[in-house]
Amino acid sequence: MKTLILNHSFTPSPLKEINQGLTELTSDLDPDESKFLKLVIQRDEFIQRYLQTLQGQLKDNFVSAELKVNSELVACAEKSFKASLKQLTGLVRGRKALKEYK
Repeated sequence: MKTLILNHSFTPSPLKEINQGLTELTSDLDPDESKFLKLVIQRDEFIQRYLQTLQGQLKDNFVSAELKVNSELVACAEKSFKASLKQLTGLVRGRKALKEYK
């Protein structure tokens, strides 16, 4: 999986820490989906709170930068989901083939 770049020039320090956890997790060959979900929820909650503190051009700049980052994060999640689905399909086929040989 390619390395995610989730930080931008408007990323606050607490969000950088969450992003670091996501980057490390997604660099694993077989990332833990429950940890991924937990970090994504934590990231979303932080961003929602942080947006309430911003105004004007700074808010617009942050939102624009986050939209790009969010698109990459969604693409990563979709790729992980497809890989999990492929593994599950292989497992189901394997179990079915095993039953036929019994």
